Amino acid sequence: MKWQTYFFKEVDSTNTRAATYDVGSVIIAENQTAGRGRNGRHWQSFAGNLFLSAVLPALQNETPLLSFVAGVSLAEALPDVPVRLKWPNDVLLHNAKIAGILLERVDDKVIAGFGVNITQAPDMDTLYKTTSLNQKYTREEVATNLLTALSRNLDLLIQEGFMPIRQKWLDYAVGIGAEIEVRLPHETMRGIFETLTPQGAISLKTQTETRLISAGDIFLL
Repeated sequence: MKWQTYFFKEVDSTNTRAATYDVGSVIIAENQTAGRGRNGRHWQSFAGNLFLSAVLPALQNETPLLSFVAGVSLAEALPDVPVRLKWPNDVLLHNAKIAGILLERVDDKVIAGFGVNITQAPDMDTLYKTTSLNQKYTREEVATNLLTALSRNLDLLIQEGFMPIRQKWLDYAVGIGAEIEVRLPHETMRGIFETLTPQGAISLKTQTETRLISAGDIFLL
């Protein structure tokens, strides 16, 4: 994938702006006035942090798996930082959220939005406490590394399928083999996070059954 990057001083949301661009486009803004995360949650945008959205092709049978491509790519973009990936697409440092990823389908493309706490962490109501890189890397370094990794992993998914991406994700994953709590819209359950299935779901072993969960929020116990 070759990228065409567009820089803005301020946008409402890089994902919203990116939706009007073609596949291969990248939107980077210094500030967002209406950043958002999963399930419509507000994303507080501090100056100095990275706000980037990349326009990806909506692959026919693998669109949901782009979430894992995005997570692995961001982890690989932060060398020497012991980041971990929390299903489905949170990036943690020392059990605190250092970045968020939001994927949105728009016609025949997928907008992959990244919010990375470079200089400071939002003080907001999130499912996990937040932290930042404390300027270990600059926005420019993270953006360059991220786009390089994203291109590489997108090509890997297209050429070899999900299994290599799945293995990379498992190498960064937090909670595998441990008891977790999964919160669904109408149900909360606990069990052992056995693995990530080839379809990108959690295999959760409860006291009575093994459940495959494709959407929800998980918490480490």
